[in-house]
Amino acid sequence: MKFSIVIPVYNVEDYIEKCLNSIKIQTYSNFEAIIVNDGSPDNSEKIIKKYLKDKRFKYYKKKNGGLSDARNYGVKFATGDYLLFVDSDDYIDEFLLEKINEKLEKEQVDVIKFNVIDVIDDKLYKQTEKIEESKIVKLEDIIYFNYFEPAWSFCYSLNFYKNNNFKFEVGRYHEDYGLIPLILCKAKSIYYLNYFGYYYIKREGSIVNDSTKAEKRANDALFFSIKNIEIIKNLDVDLKTKSYLLSFYANGSINKLKLLNSLQKKKYVKKLKENKMYQYLLSINYKQKIKKLICKISYNLYIKLF
Repeated sequence: MKFSIVIPVYNVEDYIEKCLNSIKIQTYSNFEAIIVNDGSPDNSEKIIKKYLKDKRFKYYKKKNGGLSDARNYGVKFATGDYLLFVDSDDYIDEFLLEKINEKLEKEQVDVIKFNVIDVIDDKLYKQTEKIEESKIVKLEDIIYFNYFEPAWSFCYSLNFYKNNNFKFEVGRYHEDYGLIPLILCKAKSIYYLNYFGYYYIKREGSIVNDSTKAEKRANDALFFSIKNIEIIKNLDVDLKTKSYLLSFYANGSINKLKLLNSLQKKKYVKKLKENKMYQYLLSINYKQKIKKLICKISYNLYIKLF
């Protein structure tokens, strides 16, 4: 089994060495590391070049186009059986590929989900999941994982990925939110590996933590929600899974209100009302029905209460 690992790089000179070293020391050695320098102006390239003596590491340099563009670019060069994404300011456990390979030797699947550890100020916080260990899971089970959206918390069959022509949308934030749930919808088999294999570093200055771009982040989330809700409506999946996905995207866009100031909220609420986002919230039980009614009356009240 060969793994292709795509690593987009931009302004991560303080992190890239730890990231690449965590890949180099993998106990399962049959992999290619596809490093994509997305026009990084710092000293990242100098650090990367130290790893190119190892023929498993491949280096590509391009003009800056953003994270989505760099990932899409890297996938074009992938030649493995399975594909992973690793952000260059994060790192992976040295046994991750070995653990994934052990499962794949027993059963070929489209997607494997593994666990994530948050790294905050050098302290580790395990994101545990309330689900049966190591099993084929249904999509509605996986929607409630702590890291359901991020591209880096999954391993994908490369044939499955390329045959479906999956691509991250360039020029928008929340690219994982826009793509990964749809990938999982298309997957015929999703395997849950109860193993903590990815270290997600939460740092100041990252795209996720940049409050100066809050309005664009909210609008991009709403863009993906509206777009994907229409796609999901026509998907050939069971009604339960469909309702969970619709609610996931409705909540995802509504909750972005928390990022905005008063003026921004007014404009954003108008868009939520125009698209009647409340109607996609789950209303299976009494509590959910009450929450949905409150949201219909006032989006601002909904995010204050819930």
